[in-house]
Amino acid sequence: MQATLPTLCAEMTRAWRRSTRRNKRKKGEKKTMQNKKALPLLHPSLSVHRCVGSVLYDITHVEPDKLQGALSHGFGSVGFYLRACQRLGDPKIPKPPPSAIPPPVNWPKSLTHLQMGLERLPRRSNGERVDWTMGIQEAWRISEDGAHEALRRFLEDGIHHSESKARHRADRKNTAIISPYIRFGQLSPSTVYYEAKRAMGAHRCKAFLRRLAWRDLAYWMLWKFPSLPDLSLRPQYELQRWADDKDGSKLRAWKTGQTGYPLVDAGMRQLWVMGWMPNYIRHVVAGFLIEYLNLSWKHGLEWFHDTLVDSDLAINAHMWQNGGHSGVDQWNFVMHPVYAAKNADPDAEYTRTWVAEVRKLPKEFVHCPWNAPPSVRAQAGFRLGRDYPCRIIANLKAARVDSLKAVNELRASPWGRPYVLSCGNEALELPDGRVARCITRVDYRTNSRQPMTKQVIDDEKWNGRTPNHRRDNNPLAVAMRDCVARSSRAAELMTS
Repeated sequence: MQATLPTLCAEMTRAWRRSTRRNKRKKGEKKTMQNKKALPLLHPSLSVHRCVGSVLYDITHVEPDKLQGALSHGFGSVGFYLRACQRLGDPKIPKPPPSAIPPPVNWPKSLTHLQMGLERLPRRSNGERVDWTMGIQEAWRISEDGAHEALRRFLEDGIHHSESKARHRADRKNTAIISPYIRFGQLSPSTVYYEAKRAMGAHRCKAFLRRLAWRDLAYWMLWKFPSLPDLSLRPQYELQRWADDKDGSKLRAWKTGQTGYPLVDAGMRQLWVMGWMPNYIRHVVAGFLIEYLNLSWKHGLEWFHDTLVDSDLAINAHMWQNGGHSGVDQWNFVMHPVYAAKNADPDAEYTRTWVAEVRKLPKEFVHCPWNAPPSVRAQAGFRLGRDYPCRIIANLKAARVDSLKAVNELRASPWGRPYVLSCGNEALELPDGRVARCITRVDYRTNSRQPMTKQVIDDEKWNGRTPNHRRDNNPLAVAMRDCVARSSRAAELMTS
């Protein structure tokens, strides 16, 4: 590093006329330079200008916590942040790229990535190399051109579904698949913001633009609370009771997509292969880990950080804290590992893509293969427990009750009780000593013994395909239908 910086400074001085610009570093990440004075010290004629390129607004200027009533109403929500952004007007319009960047006269000497040991792939016991990067390389066009192509495709089609439930569809390209490009700077949030407004108008893509504001909010939270990736924001939740998983089998099943719940497993397998999954499926798998397996959000944060190609310290920590009860804005929803398919994968195409074992089952049984009668399983050549794992948890209701009980126990304990306000919400002391009222899920506010936040099947058309709602899904009825179908086909052949 010491040998590289002087050479870098000399080239920047020559190429950019003694001035360089870099984006501000997010607080909480490791420093690459001690401060912005590092370059000028090495080359006195070089000045450094810090820019805001990774967020829409400079998070140090937004100050949502200074607005009237901000500490008592919706603290930490995206609305809380948007109200403060409105005072600042529209984000800055991105500047065009430079027409040309002169190359160095003499390229500095450098080690290759192989010499630095950056491509050490694991090997199997027989010596075969395991190239875990193959799926990622096939899924992404890793370039600035690839970034703009992905944005263009979304603006041509996907954004038209951004205001409806169709945006949750994992089996369609209704989600903007651009997060890795924003994460690594091939696209700026400002570019995405103005291109979306130009394509649809601000009023026709509010839900999508709110995603960008939510992203800025995560950065603000990390700036305000640097320990966000490591410690529960609501400190009492460090003592929450989690399930016993000493051998790590439950966590391992979740990581590898072997939970026995096809929609969950599809998301986790997609994550491993291409380093990404749709936003709605992220909520499904996160909810399953926390609310059903009752495992700490910290396990999910760590795995997402290792496997997501769009892994971002601020967003990852903010999302998992909120989903894991300890964040400033607790999720007021819990995705059901089967019922969530009515929004995300009603035709089972997404699940069949990533979970080949259930591909031959009829559509109505793909998301719940344990409900398929023996005759249906036999016809599909499917054996539960051999071709695909049995459910890691069979009684989902009991699992939810236990998770709810763990939080209620904490709130009633000597460590949790002081934080519970008279309204049932919870208090959070800010770094400057002020106290904010945190949004708290209704189940916890009311000290309910049964989950009140749950996903149900409310679509009659979808209900008609769901085994739990069929009147004739018993094995005898299925066998009778099979016999009738065979007789009908035989009759057709005799008369043809």
